[in-house]
Amino acid sequence: MRRAAATPLVTLEPWNPHDGQIQSDYALRRVAAGQHDATLYQWAGQLAAWKHPVLLRFAQEMNGSWYPWSVGVNGNSAAGYRNAWRRMHSIISKAAPNVSFVWAPNTITEGTTDFSSCFPGQKFVDYLGLDGYNWGTIPGHQWQSADKLFSHSITTLGRLAPDLPILVTEVGCAEGNQPEHKAQWIREFFTVIEANERVLGFVWFQMDKERDWRFNSSSASTAAFRESVAQWTRR
Repeated sequence: MRRAAATPLVTLEPWNPHDGQIQSDYALRRVAAGQHDATLYQWAGQLAAWKHPVLLRFAQEMNGSWYPWSVGVNGNSAAGYRNAWRRMHSIISKAAPNVSFVWAPNTITEGTTDFSSCFPGQKFVDYLGLDGYNWGTIPGHQWQSADKLFSHSITTLGRLAPDLPILVTEVGCAEGNQPEHKAQWIREFFTVIEANERVLGFVWFQMDKERDWRFNSSSASTAAFRESVAQWTRR
């Protein structure tokens, strides 16, 4: 990684991933009260030992409903989220000055709420992140253009902290009803991020999981991704 001049993006999730959504032990009030400080100090020591720059994303997609740290789950509130973030930031920033902090809500879409009240403050954040997926046309979801999925949320981020850079920390697209739909969506995604100079980069969710999110799920989508990346990196 160092030879590639890459900066790692690491995600810290306060939960037991095997126990589902309802986990009172990981309610945000417990994190804010210091009941998980030992784990945070352990993370801080390991991140500091890396010695090189690293991006840390903590408790992402808090404006959804699918994680134990989600606002509205386990008695969590927006204020509780801000307090938990600041507790985490206080411990890790002191021990690991090589860490930059990425705050990453989900895009405002089906099943999510506005994320503005969860913003912990520019003093405690180095990068604004954003996660967004086009699930396609399945029960509970509908095909969403990249513009509809991302543009409003990017604008909202910009109002929260006009001076902070933006990263799309997760993005993926399902297959469409026609083979060319996903390729078209990929091109549109790059048009959206190219329109905002504050968007410095993105992380494509390269997995066949709930849906086939991969950019290379077909020859058409692979070509669209390669062409779009080449154009974007020349900007």
